[in-house]
Amino acid sequence: MEKVLEVRNLKKRYGRFEALKGIDIDLYKGEIFGFLGPNGAGKTTTVEILEGLRKAGEGEITFFGHKIHGQTPSFVKERIGVVLQETRFLDHLKVKEVIELFASFFKNAKSPEEIIKMVQIEEKAEDFTDNLSGGQRQRLAIATALVNDPDIIFLDEPTVGLDPQSRESVWQLVRDLKKSGKTVFLTTHYMEEAQTLCDRISIIDRGRIVASDTPKNLIRKYGGKSEIDFMCAELPSKSIIEELRSVDVVDDHFRIETDDITTTLEGLVEWSKRNSVKITDISLVEPTLEDVFLTLTGRGLRD
Repeated sequence: MEKVLEVRNLKKRYGRFEALKGIDIDLYKGEIFGFLGPNGAGKTTTVEILEGLRKAGEGEITFFGHKIHGQTPSFVKERIGVVLQETRFLDHLKVKEVIELFASFFKNAKSPEEIIKMVQIEEKAEDFTDNLSGGQRQRLAIATALVNDPDIIFLDEPTVGLDPQSRESVWQLVRDLKKSGKTVFLTTHYMEEAQTLCDRISIIDRGRIVASDTPKNLIRKYGGKSEIDFMCAELPSKSIIEELRSVDVVDDHFRIETDDITTTLEGLVEWSKRNSVKITDISLVEPTLEDVFLTLTGRGLRD
């Protein structure tokens, strides 16, 4: 795989506070990379350094095979697109005018018509930005990051505050960017979003990368056990219940934790037949990326 970004031993201090304590990141062409972390973990500092909005303290950053020293060079800015967590537009500019304005900042920009079609806001091209819905404004923000046909797109919390339909629209746009060979660097607090979209994920906490892998592998390593929840038509006797291993009972509700769902389900069916117990309302609860996040970063609230 072609590496488009390499970060080695990146550090950053604010006075005595060490925001980044030497992190490594690899980014490859055509992938969606998720960068997750709780508030104050160093996520924003990292992203702003990579976007050229903040200077690094120590470490090496290599874009497209070229090491970056000091200020981000123009050839890198021509090849990246940035969507900030909140983008504000002038209310008295039309959608097409906003895209034309951003296109004027680059040497080789796509046509506004092409970009408008890409983000599916053709019917709003002649509308003023203050008449757009939240989802439409977010698609316009993404459009401004695509005018230079970038190789890497940084998306910072792209679906905050959006309704489910608008969120799915943004998700599909991100998938389309990947299909076209673009690389997406995604930050989000929505674990479902990261688990659904990302090929790889790094989790940062207290200025250090605490885990990096595919969502599936992270869940396998850190997500904990699966749970089988079920109820019975009639409450079995205590001796019959005790035949089940690792079962928790609350009133008529049963829960079994397991590392092997298939074997446990087979044993549960055999138990029910052997004891003539009718199982009802059975459900499977599998660990998610949210479980991984809480395991690695803790469950205490941080501001």
